[in-house]
Amino acid sequence: MSHTHRVYPLFLAFSLACAALSAQAFPIRQSPAPLVEFYNQNTRHYFATINAAEIADLEAGKAGPGWVRTGVTFDEYAYPIFGEIIPGGDPIPVSRFYAPGPNTHFFTLDASEAESLKAPGSGWIFEGIAFLASPPAASGSCAGLTPIYRLYNNRFAFNDSNHRFVTEAGERARMVAEGWIDEGVKMCTSLAQSGPLRSFAFDASLGAGKIQPSATCEDESKNIGACMALNNLAPPTTATGLVEYSLAYGAKTGLTGQTFVTPTVPVAAAPTTVFVQQWGNAYGVHVDTIQRGPAVYTSVNPLYQFKTSVDANGADARVFPFRQGAFYKDAEISVKFIAYVKTVNLRNSVSAAYGHPTIEFIDQRSGKHLYFTALTYSNFPGSDYLAPDVATGKVIVGTTFRNGSPYLRNFATWAFETPSGFTPPFVYGLGGPFEFRMNRDEFLNVLKDARSVDAALSANPDDYLIDNFHFNNEVYGDGEIGMNIAGFRLEIVPRGS
Repeated sequence: MSHTHRVYPLFLAFSLACAALSAQAFPIRQSPAPLVEFYNQNTRHYFATINAAEIADLEAGKAGPGWVRTGVTFDEYAYPIFGEIIPGGDPIPVSRFYAPGPNTHFFTLDASEAESLKAPGSGWIFEGIAFLASPPAASGSCAGLTPIYRLYNNRFAFNDSNHRFVTEAGERARMVAEGWIDEGVKMCTSLAQSGPLRSFAFDASLGAGKIQPSATCEDESKNIGACMALNNLAPPTTATGLVEYSLAYGAKTGLTGQTFVTPTVPVAAAPTTVFVQQWGNAYGVHVDTIQRGPAVYTSVNPLYQFKTSVDANGADARVFPFRQGAFYKDAEISVKFIAYVKTVNLRNSVSAAYGHPTIEFIDQRSGKHLYFTALTYSNFPGSDYLAPDVATGKVIVGTTFRNGSPYLRNFATWAFETPSGFTPPFVYGLGGPFEFRMNRDEFLNVLKDARSVDAALSANPDDYLIDNFHFNNEVYGDGEIGMNIAGFRLEIVPRGS
């Protein structure tokens, strides 16, 4: 070791619960798993784990406040497993230790280093084998793999020791410039990459009570995560089973799959009213106002609900996308999906049909909500939009998928018109992949315009958390929409990534 790792517990600090894993022999050939890195904004410590339960607890705020993803992942191997030795790199066990004093974890695949830390009085607690990793050669090379460097924050004297593993030369140089000690290559990986800081996907199993009125989908006590939300319609809950492509269902949405229909509607009539479908992470949506309620707005919306309050035990899973102080001090929102529209029919000249992703924000200062929308398809020419919602009074700031919007940057397909009775050129409909990104400056433009409608809204992006995001497939008046959507997700990513 290039420095002492002896520590002395000075106080009882929070420790991630991790049962020690007993050593196992004969690791087998298997696919690498991601080793995910986190950063604590309060302690300024780094921590990496391959354990799915720990990752979930960190992201849910159950491991204490301040933890955020850095976006960095390494491909390593899960442990324990049995069988033959993995060829190519011969991964070996990596020992994990915890020091209560500085409240930090340490990883090593060096057997002698591990034994020294197991010695009584070292200040380190052996937690077990964390994962398997390929060791570097004596020269420090990784024989075709990517070297992982270990850096130390050099704060032993302050009882604040912490280590980080990096592969990128620029990040390594930045940390050394900040006073971290470069301890050299300690592991090798087949893949290291920087990805989203946070990722939230609409990926619901619709047969598990995930088709509900919008009020239920947005009720945190009843739903967190993905839910198919209906407005002004009775929820379809009857699964007809796997349906082959047919004029009855697939011709309406462009998708085949397990189909859910309104229980009070005969199966033969179901294609003429509301139904939803699922095929993996692709979803078919058919909105029809024949059985709508008294409201003039009718919709079926894939929706993802976030936590918007702190749990009684202090766990905080709220998402403030533009709050300063995160690992990446200037993150941005990415919304992406693949959508195709198959059917749009309107039953009179005053009706309208349209679809768009919506992000609902909550201003923590005023308690008010704010909608941001990006028009994807419609039976009318798209334009920017600013007005209070007619039903809730919440301010809507809307734009379209296009170049030159003041609120977003468009990375894929543009918004397109779907006039009543249109015939798409493909059997699955008209559309494509969509993605937009919004950074802090663009969100400031959203707030500036929103505050011209409601001055009580905060002007500070730090004050806004995400309540939910959803894809609104809506008919105003009377008509129908048939469409399909896949891969619908919202991610928090480093700016410019």
